Amino acid sequence: MSEQILILGSGNAFFTDGRAHACYLAEWPDPSSEGSIRMLVDYGASSLMRMNQEQIAPSTIQSLFLTHFHGDHIGGLPFLLIHFKYIDRRKEPFWILGPAGVEQAVTDLLEQMYPGMELDFPLYFKELHPNESTSFMGASIEPRPVTHRPESVALRLGFPSGKIFAFSGDAAMDGLLIEALKGSDLSIIELSIESQPDPANPTVAHVSLQELMEQRDAIQTGRLVVSHIYDELAQRVNQVNSERPGFAEPAFDGLVLTL
Repeated sequence: MSEQILILGSGNAFFTDGRAHACYLAEWPDPSSEGSIRMLVDYGASSLMRMNQEQIAPSTIQSLFLTHFHGDHIGGLPFLLIHFKYIDRRKEPFWILGPAGVEQAVTDLLEQMYPGMELDFPLYFKELHPNESTSFMGASIEPRPVTHRPESVALRLGFPSGKIFAFSGDAAMDGLLIEALKGSDLSIIELSIESQPDPANPTVAHVSLQELMEQRDAIQTGRLVVSHIYDELAQRVNQVNSERPGFAEPAFDGLVLTL
């Protein structure tokens, strides 16, 4: 099988234009079998619904990587865990990987939403440190620091083929983000706004289209896709791309990206 990314959710926190919350499914060949490894990246409130729409069985997922702990990136996780418990009757381990505090963030959220819930399968956590590469199920995972929340990281996922997928999570357009994407074959970055309220003094820790237009030449990636977006902004990206071929491609729910 090919290495690929399925965009389950390409929208912002507000479900603007009916786009689902941030959620991505990375898939690559299992080096120990003829099957595949499936890892989710972020899991907003709509993610289980989107998996059902795409007919992706949760039982086929081995792990989840979280970039940060905002609700539109983590809020659907309790629903996935209770699906494992009550629907799948899961017995296989499930791994949750992420930045500092990931175990506490997940257990606190589960306790708030389903107090006293006990899971019937092994749930393992792996806290990853920025700029340190970790081998995981045939791939390499390297978090990179970005400017958003104190815990926020971008993801660099190295596939068995050697190709690299980079995902910004939520991040400001700065040197940290540019470095996190450097040398990747495919990058997905968030594009939340058209411009900063004060372009001379950016205060919103999200990427704007104006900033991307100014910094695009500094982003070294084979293919750039923008997500965490809404329809009008996606149309603006297409307009810019027609004038600057290769500038960026707007994401949509259900888009499959093959490396």
